[in-house]
Amino acid sequence: MQGGNLNGMKKIFYVLTFSLIYSSAFSQLTEAETARKLREEAEKAAALVKDSVGWIVNGSFSVTANSIMLQNWQAGGANVYSGASIFNITPIYNAENYSWVNNLVMAYGLNRQEGATFKMDDRIDFQSNFNYQLNSWLNISSLVSFRTQFDDGFANRFAEERISSFMAPGYLVGGIGATYKRSNRFIAYVSPATIKNTFVLDSALSAQGAYGVTPNSRNLFEFGTYVNIFYREKLNEKINFQLRLDLFSNLVGEDPKPQNIDVNAELLFFWKLSKYLSFNVALNLIYDDDILIEFERPNGTTGSGPRTQLKSVLGAGFAYTF
Repeated sequence: MQGGNLNGMKKIFYVLTFSLIYSSAFSQLTEAETARKLREEAEKAAALVKDSVGWIVNGSFSVTANSIMLQNWQAGGANVYSGASIFNITPIYNAENYSWVNNLVMAYGLNRQEGATFKMDDRIDFQSNFNYQLNSWLNISSLVSFRTQFDDGFANRFAEERISSFMAPGYLVGGIGATYKRSNRFIAYVSPATIKNTFVLDSALSAQGAYGVTPNSRNLFEFGTYVNIFYREKLNEKINFQLRLDLFSNLVGEDPKPQNIDVNAELLFFWKLSKYLSFNVALNLIYDDDILIEFERPNGTTGSGPRTQLKSVLGAGFAYTF
């Protein structure tokens, strides 16, 4: 009996020892497998972060041209030659805790008709937004934007007195606020403290008090609230569009009118028809309470005051996207 008990105890001891060894080995294997999986996940996450850090540059360049030539044309008409170009680039730098979003649009177009040449499109528009990330969608931000034109502007092709020029007007806006940004496609910026400077560096226009400046002054200072919305969408491999909306309410200045909100809305639509052929649409809406525009009343008299300004440019021609 004692020998049987001893053998039984040995068997139990062997079973327990084997179980402990197997359990320890299995536990070590499980821990090693878990560690390996965690390491792989960490490497994948690091790779994603690495891919998202750095510069992303999107843009497009297009040139359009049009020509109408008539000779002995009984139905009437005029010889017309026109051409326009638009350059749009959006460089974006992403880092772990901050991002830097920039956008530059330059456009210029001419129309020549019956010996007279005048502009169809003319603008320089730059915006830079620096964001420090508080969480996945909210940033503390600073924004600077600049807008002007290349060349002199006239009311029509028969006018001799210019109504605009380079830096007349020129707009410089800067402020600090908060940005909602979940992706590079949609960015909304709100600033309760923004400075807006309107420059009129042309002596003749400055003397007239154009664009809201005091006569013979070259600058109009305003301080207020500013909202900027930027949206860029790639609908498919051939169609892209970009929307930008600026809203400004003047709270402090020579003549503050918080209820009169300055509006600048721009829409760029780009349709790539083939590798180097595209169809483009550029729409621009402006309302600025400081810009007085002459108009004719229904009774035939004339007056001046702030008016909604609209511009649309459509064209097809050479295009390159990147």
